Amino acid sequence: MKKVIATGRTVDDAVTSALVKLGATRSQASIRVLREPVKGLFGIIGAKDAEVEVSIRLSPEEMAREFLQGTLRRMGIEARIRTRMGEEEGKSLLHVEIVCDENDLPVIIGRHGSTLEALQYLSNVVVNQGQEGYLKVVVDAGDYRRRRMEGLQRMADKAALRAVRMRRPVAMDPMSASDRKFVHTYLQERSDVTTSSEGSEPNRKVVVVPLVQSGPSKGVSAK
Repeated sequence: MKKVIATGRTVDDAVTSALVKLGATRSQASIRVLREPVKGLFGIIGAKDAEVEVSIRLSPEEMAREFLQGTLRRMGIEARIRTRMGEEEGKSLLHVEIVCDENDLPVIIGRHGSTLEALQYLSNVVVNQGQEGYLKVVVDAGDYRRRRMEGLQRMADKAALRAVRMRRPVAMDPMSASDRKFVHTYLQERSDVTTSSEGSEPNRKVVVVPLVQSGPSKGVSAK
């Protein structure tokens, strides 16, 4: 929801002023009259303009764009936001791409994508606030998520080959919950290893376990 308070000689004048600021039409807006115009003595003394509060409900794309641009601007970064609707497992999905100068990408992405994950989490909170259903929002910048996915595949394959060759569990480096989920799902396609997770956040890691081992292994949960 976006709100603007405006004044005018009449209620209609105040509403028109607010709609211009919002870039919206009257049919899109909810209008609340805060004060009717007061003529005052002799039409001058004590006169007061009408005051109204006009609000419009933004689309999910608009909410994500406004939130991210405002947040990035406070970080000293000017960026364009591209959005498109898609689907994931039959459910609606909002893809959001941050387009910025290459020098700003490390700041937006953060170490191992930590800043990008935070922006994505907050975008989901903002977009779904007051909504009846849940709309998943995925935020990307500089094609990071594709590159990260390909990197995780390489690391997972390397860990699997090592586990099979050595016939013992191999622990990967600590990673986020979303990255661990991706690795678990990716390695499910193999018939020679299984996976589990061990440790506590933020050092929780994926363990790749060969199906034929040289000795007993400790079972842990795959989360």
